[in-house]
Amino acid sequence: MKTLKKNSENIFFGALFLIATILYGIKVIDVTLLLGLLGSIATIYFGVLKLKIENDILFKELFEAFNKRYDTNLNDLINKLKTDTQKKLSQDDINIIIDYFNLCAEEFLWNKKRRIPDDVWKAWKAGILENLKVKQVKEVYDFETSTERGKISYYGLVDELKK
Repeated sequence: MKTLKKNSENIFFGALFLIATILYGIKVIDVTLLLGLLGSIATIYFGVLKLKIENDILFKELFEAFNKRYDTNLNDLINKLKTDTQKKLSQDDINIIIDYFNLCAEEFLWNKKRRIPDDVWKAWKAGILENLKVKQVKEVYDFETSTERGKISYYGLVDELKK
């Protein structure tokens, strides 16, 4: 079933191509109309294909940029906090955690815009929820989202994480 869904555009355009050919074969349309239909079908097919390729390129760029930002300082700090639950956060640490929340909000925003696939978002969301189990991360998150303006500043991420 996944293969059928994944190839639905190919099946659709193949069916259109076949229908046009059959219509020509049973003399419903002439050769000029057949060629026009086939040209139109091919043009639309390659336009859809180009759009999919562009979306894949954008996803790859977003994925790499998000992972690079996470790997820079965020991952190290969160991993340290997982092992040192008593560590007092410096202002720099708090800013890094806020940067992490902003990154998460951007990832969610791009998922809402259908540029990040749902399976990738589901994995990232699981990681966010796991990181919110870290005491210091949760404390900063609770403070940052304690007001309506604070919640809004994360593009709906707060509500998404409650689901």
